[in-house]
Amino acid sequence: MQPAKAPSLTLTRSEFAAVRAYVQGMPAAMVADRYLSDDGDDDPGGESALRVLLGLRDRMVQLAHLHSRPDLAELLEMGPGRSNRGMDRRVEALAELERLGTARPRADHGIELWFSPALARRLRAQKISNLHILVELANRHGNAWWRSVPRIGALAGGAINRWLAEHRDIVRDEHGAPMLRDHVGARGQLAAAVLAPGLRQLVPFELMRDPAPNAAEGLENISRVTFSGDLVAVRAWLAASETQQSTWLAYRKEAERLLLWAATERRKPLAALDAQDRQDYLAFLRRPAPERLWVGPRAPRDSVAWRPFTGPLSESSVLHAARILGALFEWLLLHGHVESHVWQPETQAQMRTRRAARPQPGTQLEADSLARFLGWLSAQGRAEDGLRYRAAEAAVRVLQAFPIGFADLAEFRRDQIGMPACSMENFSEDDLDEAARAALIRHWRDRGLDWDSQAGRPVVLVGPPRLPPTGRARRKADSSPGAGYSVRGLHALLSQAIERYRSEEDAEFAARSPRDLAGRRTRMRPTASGSPPAGGSAGAGAI
Repeated sequence: MQPAKAPSLTLTRSEFAAVRAYVQGMPAAMVADRYLSDDGDDDPGGESALRVLLGLRDRMVQLAHLHSRPDLAELLEMGPGRSNRGMDRRVEALAELERLGTARPRADHGIELWFSPALARRLRAQKISNLHILVELANRHGNAWWRSVPRIGALAGGAINRWLAEHRDIVRDEHGAPMLRDHVGARGQLAAAVLAPGLRQLVPFELMRDPAPNAAEGLENISRVTFSGDLVAVRAWLAASETQQSTWLAYRKEAERLLLWAATERRKPLAALDAQDRQDYLAFLRRPAPERLWVGPRAPRDSVAWRPFTGPLSESSVLHAARILGALFEWLLLHGHVESHVWQPETQAQMRTRRAARPQPGTQLEADSLARFLGWLSAQGRAEDGLRYRAAEAAVRVLQAFPIGFADLAEFRRDQIGMPACSMENFSEDDLDEAARAALIRHWRDRGLDWDSQAGRPVVLVGPPRLPPTGRARRKADSSPGAGYSVRGLHALLSQAIERYRSEEDAEFAARSPRDLAGRRTRMRPTASGSPPAGGSAGAGAI
């Protein structure tokens, strides 16, 4: 499947002369013999010569559209002129087109001008109608953007990525800046870099290197007002944080973001940050900039496509980051690395004010708003390729039917419905209304499972209808038959559904996060074995 129609960009003077003679009424065989045949070629027959000329004419029509000249395209599509005036108009159109020369991709070009008809039809079916929309999709989701587009596989997605990378400096916005972000098409691994104000490529915490060769001597032997001291101090703080893996990862993420921001944006080590820097940093979290440097879709931490953020943080995420950094600065103050606590904990009065302004955890969506969203998911799921919409509808209906939190849904199993109250909260199948039961049956059919015959089996209620074509996915399926989405994968599934619904149907839809779709924000109690269900911590995800 070829993404680009390269022949439409390279038309020779002989080919223009041939089409010019054709529109002036010269027989096709004579035109081909005079302008298009080489000495070693056989004399083409009249039918094959006409086919060659019509192919050339079609490429010139496409070139006219690429130059946004539908008037020239219309003249050429009419065929040979039937009068002297008609012939002259077509000859003038060809001369104008030849003067315009090779076309360059523009953001407003329709995708059918640059991609094969079959591929263009699939893209248009998903409302990807021009290069601007395609580039924005790639910017948002990275090299794996095609995973969010039904009927676009790895082969076509990879070919389009290569085309985008080749035209990175050509497709520009209205201000003349390249539209495609650096992380799209990026290949290779990040190299370790020294944490210092001159840092050009942002790197994750494990690839940050000390500016001074003696940085490994220990915190007590390094000046606190240095970037070396910052790295040693943060490493010690993380080593002293005896906590769950998911919490430790959150600590590392917030610390690395602050270290990068302090070095590149403020050119200060942590000990030199003041209260104004704190306020500026919290504002930065709400809108990281410049986006090309800081924001990108999820990527391996050792990839050159890695970025510290996947997008602006919500108010709750900013508050969470401030709490983690508050714990970091409290530790740094205790160990003498800073003289003052820049991230002072909130006073009781501030906490009461903030809690009063924040919606209560049990807040639910308006019933009619949620019903419209579910109706839209159901309508989208009726399409043959609506697997992910059917999975999303099943997930939302389960969240509404049972008092479980979003993270618990990733491990919520068929055998947990109807279990006695002595082992866990008593979930009954009667809690599923007809719509929820029908949605689960459809989703399970997509997964090759039968709802009724699997009663009492440890099969996760909501899982991927199709496994990704990766070895990791196959190994997970082999080791855990009936497994569901990871918390991150489930978050990505519902986030994408919310995003599309808000962009296509209701921009005022109250849900901003998959967690807003839960009927109640409660946790399941531990099972009889005493261990809570897995997946209790969740992070934001994207496809």
